[in-house]
Amino acid sequence: MFSKSTEYALRATIYIARQSSIHKKVSIQEIAEGIGAPKHFTAKILQQLSNKNAQIVSSISGPSGGFYITEEASKKPIYIVVEAMGENTVIESCVLGLPNCNDATPCSMHKSYKGIKKELLGMFKNRTINEVANSKDCLTPVYFNRNK
Repeated sequence: MFSKSTEYALRATIYIARQSSIHKKVSIQEIAEGIGAPKHFTAKILQQLSNKNAQIVSSISGPSGGFYITEEASKKPIYIVVEAMGENTVIESCVLGLPNCNDATPCSMHKSYKGIKKELLGMFKNRTINEVANSKDCLTPVYFNRNK
């Protein structure tokens, strides 16, 4: 559904939320390995997530530096990651990409997608980063492992 960049951004945000704290930072190398992404690609994504507009993740440079998520940021909806990556239109727009599709002039898939779109938006807008990161539903042992 999303580009690889956005998938990695979501994974990185969740990973950082699970593995870091104000007292414990995680390195780019650790994040890249933890989410199964190339280190260079991960670094670019983290730049987007930590810029002044997004402020989803924070970083400190230096030998004891790394990335972390503030308590304030962890309370924001996971949707902000999708927005920061510029892919909110993937969910919000016409499933066929038609610019004038709406209730008054629907495309052939509009009615079928309308309910799905509402559910997707709700899922991303109503669940915080912290809720997603600490969900007991995640059964994927390879990624997001707390015991690394």
